[in-house]
Amino acid sequence: MKHIFKNKRFLVGFSFISVLLVTSVMNTILNEGEIRQKAAIYENGQIVDTAPFKPSLMFPLGTDASGYDLLHVIIEGAKYTIGISLCIAFLQILIGAVIGTLFSGYMTKILKVMEHFLSTFSVIPITLMSYFILINVLSMPIDGFAEPFYKRASFELSILVLLPLPSVILYISKETQKILNTEFVLASRTLGAGTFRVIVFHVVKHLIQKLVILFIQQLNQILIILAHLGLLKMFFGGTVIDFSPMQDPPKTLSFEWSGLIGDYFEMLYIHPFIVLVPIAFFALTIVSINLILNGLESVYEAGYRKSTDEVTLHVTDSEKDKRVINEYDFIRIKNKGEERFLS
Repeated sequence: MKHIFKNKRFLVGFSFISVLLVTSVMNTILNEGEIRQKAAIYENGQIVDTAPFKPSLMFPLGTDASGYDLLHVIIEGAKYTIGISLCIAFLQILIGAVIGTLFSGYMTKILKVMEHFLSTFSVIPITLMSYFILINVLSMPIDGFAEPFYKRASFELSILVLLPLPSVILYISKETQKILNTEFVLASRTLGAGTFRVIVFHVVKHLIQKLVILFIQQLNQILIILAHLGLLKMFFGGTVIDFSPMQDPPKTLSFEWSGLIGDYFEMLYIHPFIVLVPIAFFALTIVSINLILNGLESVYEAGYRKSTDEVTLHVTDSEKDKRVINEYDFIRIKNKGEERFLS
């Protein structure tokens, strides 16, 4: 951990995401989730300008058409976007690790049969599958939603966890098999260690770094899927559709970033800065996650190289201490018709 937090790339990415999450949570605690709104600017009792306002000192990122401060909106929605992604990625890794190690340790024959089935999910577009499954659940009908928000959100969460899960299981199973086929695990089995003990004391120890990196990769993938669903008007927890003659754009039930992209997309050709703000923060968050991933990989590789160099140095020093054995180190003796050698 000491080396990880000294890595500049990791520190930059981690700091950006941490600041977003902390300020978002503090806005909920201290401000009860309220967002600054200003629909019009008055001078001498007369309206001189109306929302949306362009970026300025008063509104650093501008406002949307309703007058909501976009910077405040992004901060409020950060805990939902990043929090949902963290929850989905964590569940994927947890379930994938349990099933993957069980397949590799106890059901190797079943794994060989299932491998071809699981590998097909790596080429299926998850966004489209999610869209076709969720469209009838998240799109509001003309008489309103029949199910409460938490049920719709739980269903969407389950779908986003399950669809990428086969690829996660397959990856973890293959990595577990590599560890189970190493010499130290085979030696442990020879000494009487059972499969459960091997998994707990050997596999988990060597698999944890790969799981951390896989978690960061899945987090990145979930953010991209959420952004795509937002463009397809599939907002997390439900899409509020206006059926009045005016037909306002679809609305999100929270300020989650993917919903903001879909909500503001209609303003792209009129006030492009409005939709570019959530897109930019999506991009910055993904860049920050990649910085965290690169930082972790560099620290792990440095640690691996250091341990390898220490082993090589130890072997070299040991070889230097070895004596060169030749025939002059022995004395030939005879004892009752036998020849023996004494060193």
